[in-house]
Amino acid sequence: MRFRTRELFLAGALTVSTVGLAVPASAASPVADLRTDAATPPGKPELFLANIDDDAGICKARSKELLVDAAGREQADNESFRVQEAALREEAKDPAKKEAAERKYAALRRTHRLAQYQADRDMAGCNDAADTVVNGAQDEADLARLHTAPWAAAPASATGRVTVPGAGADHVRLFVKRPKSAAPRGWEVVGPDTKLSAAELRAGVELGIEGRDIVRDSAVWAGRVTVRLDVTANGVTSSRTVALEQAPVLTQLNTQRLQEALASDDQDPETGKPFTDALAAAVKANGVATPLRRVDTGGDQWMQDLFEPGYASIPGPGGKPHGMRVLIPSVNENRHAASRVVFTELAGPDVAAVHIAHVPTPDEDSTYDSMGNLETVPAYPGYPAGRIVIGGDPADGKKGPAAEMLTFLRSQNMQKPLSLDTSWLSVGHIDEFVQFLPAPGSRLGWRAVVADPRSGMRILQDAKKAGHGGQIMHGGLPALDWRYTDHIDQRSISEFLADPQFLHVNDRSAKRIDANVAVLKREVGLTDADIVRVPALFTARTMDYLMLQSEIRGMKPGPDRDAAEARLRAMDQAVALIPGTVNGLVLNSGEYVAPKPFGPLIGGKDVFTEAIDKAFATTGYTVRYVDDLLSTHVSEGEIHCATNTLRAVFATDQRWWPHSA
Repeated sequence: MRFRTRELFLAGALTVSTVGLAVPASAASPVADLRTDAATPPGKPELFLANIDDDAGICKARSKELLVDAAGREQADNESFRVQEAALREEAKDPAKKEAAERKYAALRRTHRLAQYQADRDMAGCNDAADTVVNGAQDEADLARLHTAPWAAAPASATGRVTVPGAGADHVRLFVKRPKSAAPRGWEVVGPDTKLSAAELRAGVELGIEGRDIVRDSAVWAGRVTVRLDVTANGVTSSRTVALEQAPVLTQLNTQRLQEALASDDQDPETGKPFTDALAAAVKANGVATPLRRVDTGGDQWMQDLFEPGYASIPGPGGKPHGMRVLIPSVNENRHAASRVVFTELAGPDVAAVHIAHVPTPDEDSTYDSMGNLETVPAYPGYPAGRIVIGGDPADGKKGPAAEMLTFLRSQNMQKPLSLDTSWLSVGHIDEFVQFLPAPGSRLGWRAVVADPRSGMRILQDAKKAGHGGQIMHGGLPALDWRYTDHIDQRSISEFLADPQFLHVNDRSAKRIDANVAVLKREVGLTDADIVRVPALFTARTMDYLMLQSEIRGMKPGPDRDAAEARLRAMDQAVALIPGTVNGLVLNSGEYVAPKPFGPLIGGKDVFTEAIDKAFATTGYTVRYVDDLLSTHVSEGEIHCATNTLRAVFATDQRWWPHSA
């Protein structure tokens, strides 16, 4: 596959002022001239790819071998770490040794985590750019091309050199196409001793360039390089340079057409399989050509949290985007083992996987590093590729997402992350209260879907006023065994409305959501007309609540129990009471998969289902409901948490470069 090219033209008969060299203006004088085609916006550099996919198809098996080899090493390292950790904890009990012990522990933890991530570095290092050969036609297609124009008058003594001067040379690899070469597909690596012969200069030379890694920190390398052509003849050298820039890694958008949905295949057969079967049916009914992909995650059901699908693209034939998906695994330590599926199951031809190095600190909140806490606002003025939103705790001294991940995202220089407050949520993820829907014909071409606890409370209040206060909150429940009786609060509407803690949690949640919406309005320019508000209800009965409640049951009456009960009543971290609608799956053609709400039944109808349908209908959407109550909801997640998607990032209308800075 061929791409648009930069042409390093060699021509005689140019004036000295044009080339900046005091050489005779004759056909024998070496002159390097530069021309670009119209596909690149004027004044912008040529783009090239970090060639880190696996077109040779060898890395998936290699990654599995690496993990087998690493298993014993990682286990032994863990055991050694625990022994040393215990010793340092004992040492820290001595006030005189506490500070030194803490420093030793921080160093020990860093060394330990770096050792535990060795396999990840090795797996990420297996890709097409890891070697000095072009691995077949697909790999060849990922090279950005440059050409020298034929210089028919080149004398026999003429020679040429192509170099990448400066620090950028370490980040790219140049190839020269020599059809008669024994190198794969005729592509030879350009080294310090590579010269272009007079015959090559007469015929014109094709060059290819690839990036060897993603841009990780723009303060170290921002993705820019210069390619220099020097042509020497008759003792005179003429030079020209061309500026190039590596394509950024961008996160995909919900406005891009769904091509494939993914879910974990490691679910409870009693509850998980019916859930994924229902998801598969919804995806198929929507007309998505590829069936739901069930991925072996080693027991982790939270597919959304494991990785963020990204991509890198450059102009291909006819200006259509060409590139590769780039899967960005979570740096959440708790997701580490499962996130390795990006290497062992998903990477391959046109699909790259990267490793972002991060060493967790003892006091950080790693939940903010799960990828369900990273979403992307679709394109809007100033952000043609959309803008990342990521949750955290804005309070002074609190920890947000990993600094290394934020540095990587910011260094792409296209989707500057916008911070929202998710500290009020038990899980702490963006996808618990906001979602984005394609909305063709609307002002922005999309709308934000926002959880609305005030609307949810009005539904309860109206039901009580109408005489239905005795209805239980969750109507139409399946038969529940003892495992779920604490997780699913079966009080009546009136009992909920008389519960000060429930009222406080929803009032607090509404105010926190208001503050986040205000940020989106200020930064993105959203108006109320751009927002679809769907009824929601939150509760403080999180996993932590239930564990403390269970502990209290075993306590004897007295001050300790009284204090524990006071702590229980004061809990206000929120989790969805009614399965969270915004935590769903955006399909194509105006369809949305939401968790079945199991709201109060009045007149045989679920009042939350009716309200949700009405809200989505305002933007032309039809909602398909899937029961996730026992599969994910009781574990503080919903459909979006348990799925991931691959979207049409290479469609003709997904060209980001005409609008880049």
